[in-house]
Amino acid sequence: MPELQAVNPLDRFYSEDHPELGSDPVPTEPYVSQSYFEQERDKVFRQSWLLACHESEIPKPGDFVVKDAAIFNASVVIVRGRDGMVRAFHNVCRHRGNKLVCTGEAGHAEAFFCKFHGWTFALDGRLRGVPEQDRFPAFDKSQHALKPFSMQMWKGFVFLHPQANPKQSLRDYLGTLADPLEAFPFEQMRLMANYSGTLRSNWKVAINAFQEAYHVPTVHAVSARTLFVSRLCDFRFHGPHRAMTLPISPDFKPKPVEILSSRFTTGMSQDAVDKSDAGGFPGTNPCGTANFSFDINIVFPSSFIDVGEGYYFTYEFWPVQVDEVHFVMKLYALPARKWSQRIGQELSRIFLREGISEDLSTLESTQEGLRSGALPDMILSDQEIAIRHQYRIIEGMLRG
Repeated sequence: MPELQAVNPLDRFYSEDHPELGSDPVPTEPYVSQSYFEQERDKVFRQSWLLACHESEIPKPGDFVVKDAAIFNASVVIVRGRDGMVRAFHNVCRHRGNKLVCTGEAGHAEAFFCKFHGWTFALDGRLRGVPEQDRFPAFDKSQHALKPFSMQMWKGFVFLHPQANPKQSLRDYLGTLADPLEAFPFEQMRLMANYSGTLRSNWKVAINAFQEAYHVPTVHAVSARTLFVSRLCDFRFHGPHRAMTLPISPDFKPKPVEILSSRFTTGMSQDAVDKSDAGGFPGTNPCGTANFSFDINIVFPSSFIDVGEGYYFTYEFWPVQVDEVHFVMKLYALPARKWSQRIGQELSRIFLREGISEDLSTLESTQEGLRSGALPDMILSDQEIAIRHQYRIIEGMLRG
């Protein structure tokens, strides 16, 4: 028998493995239609778990994070109580509905104090103080605690769900996407950078910029033209979720500052956690891709948990309206153990920030082009199969 030759994962045609996704052009209506957006709100986002933060961001009792989820018409406070437990509440005073936390996305409080009439709530949500309480007839403070918001945690990640009683637990929802990530030491890493902004684009236009590498030679011509290849590989579909790997180009020749950064950050992935017996960093590169850079893991519908050796970063895409999305990007890494590593981490943080800025640079002009009606559908390459998968999943949910 002739010897079978292994196929380079960069040369594979992944659409051949997934004929169920089809090959027809994908319509652009879902990116501009108000009625389609309303269907997504009800049949996609109200059925899904959404990443809100990692518990390492609120390490001490009283630390909190606020999430304004316009897609649910909700604002949520995620807080660590005095007992160490993490809880989520509607950011709404139980008196007349005023927001308890009106500014900022994070902070620290000994209690939550409403600035309208002075009602005070403990970190566990209990109503503790009511000015002139005797003026409220037959008033029972125990019946007016903050309203909980559905929340569950996995590997320290805090996810929110708009339903009071979700049909699936968070872990069941994540399914096989989470299996290889169970070994990743998320709990040992700390927040290094946090960027956010609101963009005039559909939430799917924004996500699409981060789930293909076809754009690398053009969009990243300045920051990473030679660092990465223009192809993702090892596409992995996990029900509604998807994952893929981005390799470093084997021909990459680093600049002096990149050599310096790499040399200084060599210990980042080694000092706190050793590589596995298989030779890779735990929880990464499940397919053993050569020249590994990082894995892209997309939790449907709009959260990313991308993992590399000694670091990870997350994206959150929070739809505001059909042509507006709030974007949050966070970078985490193992704590630096010496100044040289800290300098290297800072160089890496800046490099990632510049790359993300380039990714975001096309979104609003893309939305304008789609809104013009000049393009009724989009032609997708095999390398854009993740976009096609996203479309099929959403279409399936909207059609029941």
